Amino acid sequence: MNHLRIVNVAVFLFLFIASSAQDYLPDVNVVNDQGETVNIKEYVTDGQPKIVSLWATWCGPCRMELNALKSVAERWKTEYNVEIVTISVDIPLMVGRARKMFESNGWNYTFFHDSEQKMMDALNIQGIPYSMLIDGNGKIQSVQTGYYPNYEKQLEKKIKKLQ
Repeated sequence: MNHLRIVNVAVFLFLFIASSAQDYLPDVNVVNDQGETVNIKEYVTDGQPKIVSLWATWCGPCRMELNALKSVAERWKTEYNVEIVTISVDIPLMVGRARKMFESNGWNYTFFHDSEQKMMDALNIQGIPYSMLIDGNGKIQSVQTGYYPNYEKQLEKKIKKLQ
């Protein structure tokens, strides 16, 4: 009887988590590198698929992910019309450092920062890097927490399915 109870609890938790997952980015303002406020939900609904990655300067796996994406970004832009969007969640004092790190690494992506971590709160994100594949209508198609080698190969398969 205990096994049945454990299975029932596990199924309930899975269904609860799945039903509470968000389908679209929340209505949250972020700041671009010119200091302008941008609503991220509106930004991602322009018909163009996006990869949105939350990261921070102190996060080693974040830097590994952004470096890995650097090797495929131009090809993906050409082949799939995918834009890579990064959102730094560093505290306000570190935003300048985040921008310098971004430039010195040659990460040619769209740069936003959310030093108040409103996006993380709205999505209940517990760890970074946190990357989402967003379709052209703003719907979250895939989520990845953390980074593992060759992650970009799995991501490309998901991008191809959007075409």
